[in-house]
Amino acid sequence: MERFTEQLCQGSIVWGAAPDPKGNTKIRPLVVITATNEILLDGPVVAVAITTTCPKSVPHTHVELPWAPHRHPTTMLAKRSAAVCDWLVELRPSQVVEIKGYVPTKTMFEIVKRTSEHNT
Repeated sequence: MERFTEQLCQGSIVWGAAPDPKGNTKIRPLVVITATNEILLDGPVVAVAITTTCPKSVPHTHVELPWAPHRHPTTMLAKRSAAVCDWLVELRPSQVVEIKGYVPTKTMFEIVKRTSEHNT
């Protein structure tokens, strides 16, 4: 299998078609959680959805992402956002509409940890 050669890697913040928990599919932001060395050109990639509707007290299923009003320099997020670690999405690299930014390593570690806790 051929490896995906663009910038797609674990921690990429991408826009891709993904269903919500009710099955409604739309283009939404996602964080890739598949290990970079496992991302193949035609293989599935696992991601978690990003939400901008975060309660003041963020639940344990969510990991807040760095953001700034004029776009965070790494994540490129301009609104308070969180990775929803129990909302897994599978897509192929060809379904990625755009790579927008990247999650910092420390935050990505927490996302992977919480994802495994909530999806075992």
